[in-house]
Amino acid sequence: MSKPLPASEGRRSNLIAVLLFLALIALFYQKVIFGNYIFVFVDASRFFYPLWKWGGEALKGGIIPLWNPDAQFGTPYLADPQMAYAYPPVPVLYSFLSPLNAFAWLIILHHLWALLGFWFFARGQGFSGKASFFGSLTFGFSLHVVCSSWTPVALLTISWVPWVFWALEKILRNERGGFFCLSFVWAMQLAAGYPVLAYLTGLAVGFEVIWKLFKSSTENPLEKKTIGKIALASLSAVAYNLVWGLPFAEFLGQSNYQNGASRYHDLNFLDLATSLAPFDQGHPLGVDYHGPHYWVSTYFFGRPALCLLLWGAFARLFRKSSWGVFPLLLILSLGGTLGLSTLLKAFLPGYSLVIHSGFWLSLLLLWAAWMAVETAEDFLGRDKTVRQIVGWVFLVSAIFGVTFLFKKPLPLGAFTLSYVCLVLAGVVPSIRARWGLLMAALVFSLGSAATSLNILLDRSYYEAPPKVLSKLNQEGRLFFSPPVMRSAAVLHGANMPEAYEAAKQKLYPDWPLACGREEAPLYNTLQLKHSFAWAFQAFGYSLGHSRKALDYLDIRYVFGKAQFKGFKPIAWDGPIEVSENPTACPKWFTVERSFAAGKNLEDDFALANRSSMDYRKECFIEDGFNEEKYQNRKVQAFPVSPNQLRVEAKGEGKALLISSETDYPGWKAFVGKEERQVELINHAFRGVVMNSGEEEVHFYFVPLTFRIGLFLSMLITALWCGLFLGRVRV
Repeated sequence: MSKPLPASEGRRSNLIAVLLFLALIALFYQKVIFGNYIFVFVDASRFFYPLWKWGGEALKGGIIPLWNPDAQFGTPYLADPQMAYAYPPVPVLYSFLSPLNAFAWLIILHHLWALLGFWFFARGQGFSGKASFFGSLTFGFSLHVVCSSWTPVALLTISWVPWVFWALEKILRNERGGFFCLSFVWAMQLAAGYPVLAYLTGLAVGFEVIWKLFKSSTENPLEKKTIGKIALASLSAVAYNLVWGLPFAEFLGQSNYQNGASRYHDLNFLDLATSLAPFDQGHPLGVDYHGPHYWVSTYFFGRPALCLLLWGAFARLFRKSSWGVFPLLLILSLGGTLGLSTLLKAFLPGYSLVIHSGFWLSLLLLWAAWMAVETAEDFLGRDKTVRQIVGWVFLVSAIFGVTFLFKKPLPLGAFTLSYVCLVLAGVVPSIRARWGLLMAALVFSLGSAATSLNILLDRSYYEAPPKVLSKLNQEGRLFFSPPVMRSAAVLHGANMPEAYEAAKQKLYPDWPLACGREEAPLYNTLQLKHSFAWAFQAFGYSLGHSRKALDYLDIRYVFGKAQFKGFKPIAWDGPIEVSENPTACPKWFTVERSFAAGKNLEDDFALANRSSMDYRKECFIEDGFNEEKYQNRKVQAFPVSPNQLRVEAKGEGKALLISSETDYPGWKAFVGKEERQVELINHAFRGVVMNSGEEEVHFYFVPLTFRIGLFLSMLITALWCGLFLGRVRV
């Protein structure tokens, strides 16, 4: 087992490394830090910016946003792990910075954190500063990590991967604070917004421990208490995350996650070509590229690092790295192609959530960089024989020669310079010159490719609202027709700025949330299946039924072609038709009659269509005992916060107050001090029965899952504080 460097030898190199990483990040993101540019590509602009901005505005109002009433007729917010609200950097940055600056710094700081994490991990393994720096750039600027900024929670989560293994090594060496470090960094990774990657990190930790058990000698066995500490650290990390984890488990069971997951695919052997030629399958800014964007250049971590990894394998140099885990991770990254995913889903709890074998890539790249570092250590520190020099030149020439056969190994200048530097690095006797040439080769190989994927637009893209908003003067939800939703999945335009500007002007989901408007469809793999089904299945019947459904759902504006009489076209010069529905219902109103709900939504839709049911006056109610006639009331709704609503319903007689706001566990209704049953209306929405003389209802979203999870999270936080302040040796 490797020993860490003495503290006195490491402080100076750590300081130099931190300064160099800061300089590199400042150079890489100079247009964002010093200029007027911002991240826009794919989900960064179409999902995370609008939803995080919405949550940040709620947070600045002193509210923890448990519920989002503005999206999809109301949907859980904190329970969606992608909102990352148990992850301190997100609420902290959004509390003190503007939404744009918070968004930018989350990405920039976590890219820096990934570089630092690998540095401290490698140094903790006993590698030299030169080799560790090489490995940090290999991992931190591998194209999978760079592309992860397009799905920011992926970058946030990946940035903690090397820190988890740094902390694991502290436990394996029985160092002071090992339990605290592993528990904390694992908890942060799990909270960062992409829990499936934290889950896979846990499996990789298991692989590493099994490898250590296999390789440990009888004189120096891995102690049972060490394994116990690792298990307890993982349990405490999970316990901290129950503040969102328990609500998420509740959310997952009521979502259409599996439907959304069907859009994903596994990697295959052709994707391995990207380890040599990163844009073999096209560049996302190329006119011939059609996605998937997130997996472009999947395996590329620089040809110099690949040459070192292969050299180390041929020379059998690996002693510190767990080299046997690498082929396993490679196979798992191709799990769908090899049929391994199906096997793991059948036998491994939770693996059904791993809907893409490419989720293994960050771990595979960590191991690749780790093994390249070990080879670099030998490469820099030992003089080579003539046979070894010839072998190195042959290996490098073979790798670059095969790469040249691919479609896009260019730019040719950087490609050639990287080759020349790498060949010379194996020839020159000076260690400093050898390291300089090796670093130059890596920069030429990774630099131009990584920079080309740092895709930005001017900040005005977010700051200037879409033109159509000035035409939407009435309150109410925005609805995107199914053809518009399908077209939103693919951007269209002669170039990237034009394509994104066109998408912005169409006000694609989830842009309305960033502009203070409410939207019916939500661009998300996590959607509540009941309200989602109601909103789209309702339009599978007659035109008259569709119109009544639009009215009931408080859909004021329709984007896309509408066939309904009485709709008012919105006059504007944009790329999409928009019309106003002048008869949209308010979100809360009373009805004259309720009918007992049938066994399923389809039967009730068919009945409503046959009987020309008017959703303004009638509804289906789950509780058949409340099937009766009611009196109308004058209704006004007053949102207090995203989690609280006050509704006034003035009038006489017994009334049934209904809404087009989603029913969900955790919503409670109070009439005065009396808690009143929340009725399930039309299979998906909320309502309350009000007796004569009752004129006000208060709704509160107080899910039990959140309260239990918050209590457990606070317990773990208190434990960490005690360990940190008391410096307990665990």
